[in-house]
Amino acid sequence: MGLTDALFTGTSGLRALGHGMSVIGDNVSNLNTTAFKGARISFSDVMAQSINTGAGSGQLGRGASIQALYPLFTQGSFESTANPTDMAIAGAGFFIVKDPKGSGNVFYTRDGQFMIDKMGYLVNAAGLRVQGWRIDEVTGDITGAITDIQIDRSSPPVKTSKIDVITNLDAREETRTKLIFLSGNIYDNNPAGYTYFPNAGYYEVVIRDIDGKDNKIGIKLGYNAETQKWAYEIYNLNTNQTIISATDVTSTRVSFELPTTKEIITFDWSGITHVNSGNNYIEMPGRTGKIELNGQLDQGEWEVVDLSVKDANGTLRNLRIYIRYDNSDGRWDYRVFENPASTPATDPDDPNDPNQETGTLLVKGNNSDETNTFFFLDGTTQKITLDWSSLTTGTNVTPSVNSYILQETDTLLSYWNATQDVPIPSTAYSYRTTLTIYDSLGTPHEVTVYYNPTTRDNVYEFLVACNPEEDARDFTKDSLPMQWQYEEGTVTQKLEIPSGNLTAQSLKGVLMYGRLEFDNQGNVKKFYETYRIDANTGTLVRIIDDSGNPVPDPIDKFPALGEHGYPLMIADFLGIEFPYDIYPPNAQDQGLVRNDLQKIELNFGYFFKDSWRSESVRTTQYATSNATIFYDQDGFGPGALESITVDNQGIITGNYSNGRVIPLWMVSLANFNAPERLQKVGGNLFKETTHSGPPVTGKPGSNGLGTIAPNSIEQSNVDLGEQFVKMIIFQRGFQADSRIITVSDTMLEELINLKR
Repeated sequence: MGLTDALFTGTSGLRALGHGMSVIGDNVSNLNTTAFKGARISFSDVMAQSINTGAGSGQLGRGASIQALYPLFTQGSFESTANPTDMAIAGAGFFIVKDPKGSGNVFYTRDGQFMIDKMGYLVNAAGLRVQGWRIDEVTGDITGAITDIQIDRSSPPVKTSKIDVITNLDAREETRTKLIFLSGNIYDNNPAGYTYFPNAGYYEVVIRDIDGKDNKIGIKLGYNAETQKWAYEIYNLNTNQTIISATDVTSTRVSFELPTTKEIITFDWSGITHVNSGNNYIEMPGRTGKIELNGQLDQGEWEVVDLSVKDANGTLRNLRIYIRYDNSDGRWDYRVFENPASTPATDPDDPNDPNQETGTLLVKGNNSDETNTFFFLDGTTQKITLDWSSLTTGTNVTPSVNSYILQETDTLLSYWNATQDVPIPSTAYSYRTTLTIYDSLGTPHEVTVYYNPTTRDNVYEFLVACNPEEDARDFTKDSLPMQWQYEEGTVTQKLEIPSGNLTAQSLKGVLMYGRLEFDNQGNVKKFYETYRIDANTGTLVRIIDDSGNPVPDPIDKFPALGEHGYPLMIADFLGIEFPYDIYPPNAQDQGLVRNDLQKIELNFGYFFKDSWRSESVRTTQYATSNATIFYDQDGFGPGALESITVDNQGIITGNYSNGRVIPLWMVSLANFNAPERLQKVGGNLFKETTHSGPPVTGKPGSNGLGTIAPNSIEQSNVDLGEQFVKMIIFQRGFQADSRIITVSDTMLEELINLKR
């Protein structure tokens, strides 16, 4: 019957409009819900009923039904907050959160109100963990798969691997001069001219330059008593060439350049007297610094040479040299003793056997392919070089010996003495700068760089050192540090310098020593003659030669330069005994390398790449005061998290109490092909459905995903005015539908009354 149909039609409208009011109520109720997405409801008519009319078949509507109900993912406005972990998405996408209590419980949300829980996880109010990628601190790229974001509450220590020290060294500093005073007596027994005395007026000396090389120099002096003038000639005894000469001069001083380093050396003989009754001689202060062996010796037999050398106090020390040559492999054995027995001990099977010697062993070498070595006088740091390159094999002739007084150029390295309370006096350097570095445990250590002009124009020397008491390298603990062993095929070459213990102890704290040569524009032309200390033996390891080129294979087996092209020094502040790395048997140079040592590059603003190249900020030599322009290092002590920040790429950065600013995580976002078909599960969460499609994850700002607005939350996108308008429309519709029912009811009542 038509009236009954009208009742059901009106009821469908009431039902549909009631649901519409529920939608509006839900939208209005969540007006202040963070990132809430308002829903929209739409209606459709119900399938019509066919009826007969005078004009034929017609269709009669049967009411209204809900056609669709889905959320609107329009952008909500942003509200700024003071919480650094609050985030809003500007554009498309959802945060990914995961329930840690179950597997596969992954949800998606626009609500970026996050906090850090007691475990360090970034979570929402319900404790679901935000997902993201960990960031590699070195490369800055994301690593691994998407996982729970967990903020490190502490920053582990990082050992220093590079220090930057940029200074200006005053170009007005005067170049130092090596002044050598001669004394003695020369008188003139030839009034007609100069008298040269081959044994008295001629003197030979070894001058050890700033490169550590021994230069044999000869000086010949002549004096004319009638004119009271001098004649002199300075020789290079290595080449027998004259360096400088003059006659008829009144000056008692001459300056000349060393052949190798061009250092300025000055001889002064103003103290020489002219007493006829005295002996003719020349002498100068100094100690014995070089010994040369000449002549022949039988192969395979020990030869013995006795001699006396002068120490720094002028005291004569008795030495005995044992040396033997094996013609089969061209190698040498040698020993040097101090205070030897009155006569060499003999063995019937091996005459002059040094194993029977009772003196103090200074140096010992077996199977050496070198023809020189060095040692120290017992109980001193006085280095003496021993050279037997002129020895030949032949008839059994005891080798002759020449010894030379040594004159040394004072250097920062020669002034350093770790056994003193103050390792280096303030008068030894013109400028110093100090910075703090860290070991692998985060312990701070002070490192000081000392600078001083040299005896060569436009050349500064530098010394890098730490507190000797904090130096824990192996040689600082060994009773006999200076020992080497090299495996060369089937031959084992051994070198031992027992007399080097005091020298090694005096070098505690020294990390690097070298020189910088500047050009006329005040820029570094090159590093040269640069050394570090062997952590095993305490000896100098040459890493840059006198031409400014890195040494390809330093004797301590570490590279000369670090990965950035800066000179590399080796430190050890922990003193932990770890195993050694052993080179394979077929290696050309075999040896032992400590794997627990701290490698530190020294950056003066210059790096080596085919040649020395400058950076924009670099050490200079300008005519202004010494000053540190910039210094830095890449190590850190341990630190605690102080704050975090988030940028628009979703990168979470930790700020730690040790000064480190570390990018930790990147928040991941997800989007769907049909986000309107996601399932609402409450708590501002959505879940993937078959109709929404799978999530497409990516970095914020990529693949159509929005960017992150830090310190912000997204507000509800519900428009209250629009909801009120719809509310009125739904209300009026509901009223009209209700009138259909009441009127239909009245009509039905009239119909029933017809029976009466």
